[in-house]
Amino acid sequence: MEDARAVVCVGFGLGEEGVPRALRLARRLGGVVAGTRRVCDLRWLPRQAQVGLSGRSVAPDLYVAFGVRGSFNHMVGVRRAGTIVAVNNDPEAEIFEGADLGVVGDAVRVLDELLVALR
Repeated sequence: MEDARAVVCVGFGLGEEGVPRALRLARRLGGVVAGTRRVCDLRWLPRQAQVGLSGRSVAPDLYVAFGVRGSFNHMVGVRRAGTIVAVNNDPEAEIFEGADLGVVGDAVRVLDELLVALR
């Protein structure tokens, strides 16, 4: 994961049903899937996929976060990312402070639209 050029991160706001979609997007981008602490605590993804202060640090060219709140502990793990794209339905989500591009919207819907666009 540390050497991946693209990382698609699953946050709690994406929901467990979004994990397979995130895996498909990561494959299409030639990257890997990561998760927040809460997602890994719930075992939606394995612990080794956790990004953040108590997980791994990543430095991809592209980091796309779906439904990630963006707490300080998480953002420490992505501070070396080239471009950070965040999708969250909460316009006040902390992740937008550190994102290069922010999309306020439903994470599952935006993810599905990206999958269609990248066919």
